[in-house]
Amino acid sequence: MKRPLALMLVVGSVLAMASLVHAQAGSARGQASGQAVATAQAAQGRVSSDASATATANAEADADFAKLKQQVENRASRVSADARARAEARFEATVKRADDAAAKSGSEVGGRLAKEFDMTASAFADEKTELGASWGELMIAHTLSANSKVEVTAQQLFQLRKDGMGWGQIAAGLGFNLGDAVSAVNAEGRVAGGEARADGKVAVIHGEGAKAGLGMNAGAGAGLKAGRGAGVGAGAGLGVGVKIGH
Repeated sequence: MKRPLALMLVVGSVLAMASLVHAQAGSARGQASGQAVATAQAAQGRVSSDASATATANAEADADFAKLKQQVENRASRVSADARARAEARFEATVKRADDAAAKSGSEVGGRLAKEFDMTASAFADEKTELGASWGELMIAHTLSANSKVEVTAQQLFQLRKDGMGWGQIAAGLGFNLGDAVSAVNAEGRVAGGEARADGKVAVIHGEGAKAGLGMNAGAGAGLKAGRGAGVGAGAGLGVGVKIGH
């Protein structure tokens, strides 16, 4: 009788242990499942939060651009259509010269302009690709952006272009002296073509919308670039003064 009793005790112990192990395994599975659910919920919360932040940022960017566009249109309307058209024609001529130079040696033109606008060659090339712009068009955008009192990016300027604005209208709308703007772009066109040295000193534009102090930072270098006859005639044709020195 003792053996069956001992056997029953052993079997009972085994069953009890098995039950305990099963219970522990179930608890572990429950914890793991709970953790997985919590992790999934946290990830979903982050995605939702990120999506909300992105939507808010996009809405703010759209509002900022709409405000910029309205300001540019209003200010440009105060400048005669003829003056804007003449500036536009001269901008386009400079773009063509820069793009012609790029057709012969695009990487060199891109490298010179990148140095002039304090960017890496790869970043400048990437921006060109992203915006679907030519070297000459990108040159104008950065010249205007660098001189603007109001923060405006090359991307925003190209969006204005896509919305039907010409460079003459944009320059006038940013509050620039159109003669200065033509002269400055011509100066940077000389850099693009290798006729002037890329020194990181963007040619200066004056006007109510121009950034204060840029002429001091740029020093005489920008004045020399613009002063070799590149933009004097163009500015005179617009009926506004061209500032060569600083």
